Amino acid sequence: MSEKKLKGKVAMITGGARGLGRGYALRLAELGADIAIVDRNLHAADVYEFEKKLMTAPTVMDECQALGVRAIGIQADLTDRAAAEQAAADVVARLGRIDIAICNAGGGTVAFADEPGQTGDAPLTGTPAMCPQHMLTRVLDINLMTCMYTCMAVAPYMKEQGSGKIVTCSSSAGLTASPGYHPYGTAKAAIIHYTCALAQELGPFNINVNSIAPGIIRTGRLGDRSKLAKRIPLRREGTIEDCAKVVEFLVTDLSDYVTGKTITIDGGFCDQR
Repeated sequence: MSEKKLKGKVAMITGGARGLGRGYALRLAELGADIAIVDRNLHAADVYEFEKKLMTAPTVMDECQALGVRAIGIQADLTDRAAAEQAAADVVARLGRIDIAICNAGGGTVAFADEPGQTGDAPLTGTPAMCPQHMLTRVLDINLMTCMYTCMAVAPYMKEQGSGKIVTCSSSAGLTASPGYHPYGTAKAAIIHYTCALAQELGPFNINVNSIAPGIIRTGRLGDRSKLAKRIPLRREGTIEDCAKVVEFLVTDLSDYVTGKTITIDGGFCDQR
């Protein structure tokens, strides 16, 4: 078991009911943090067989509680600013404070398999020159706006207590342009800019704001992409654990003098020279 260096802290993880968000929640719970999972569907893992098999309890909240911490779940659509504000208020009301916010909600799809009427994920088809309006609005909303709304919702509580750690979730798609993955890459690029701006504003309040940019990571929704390993310098696809380790760095005292930065987690795939 890891050192309980986050004991007494409260971490709010958006999109935490499955996948990478679940991994972050479990890692922070192992470090002693109380956990608030905020997700559009608190049982989202049920529709992805790989992720369903990973679950050791009915929900991520149950898994965190088994690690000896308090854990709550809040079902909310964070594309609604008022809903994000209410979620943050609920976390403070039930757990007392917010020390850590992981803005993980999002995804490179127009609709998810767990949404009403869906039998699977609806892939992106838009390009920079020709993107359907519903796709543009939806993808920007679920990636960029959920991130901004979450940050805006937690900032007042962190400013009042004079401390906090915010981690936004970009992507390697936000660092290297690709016409075939628009507008997801655009949203993720905007998150990097927003992170830098927010870090400058909140720095005087002892609040660190950083971003992670995962590359090819094995999750239940994306499936096995090991065939791409030959394109990655480290010759393997990334894991949820690879990302969770970097999040641990960014939310503990190890990163106290790091803010406004983006850490790429991609095995060397993205050339940033």
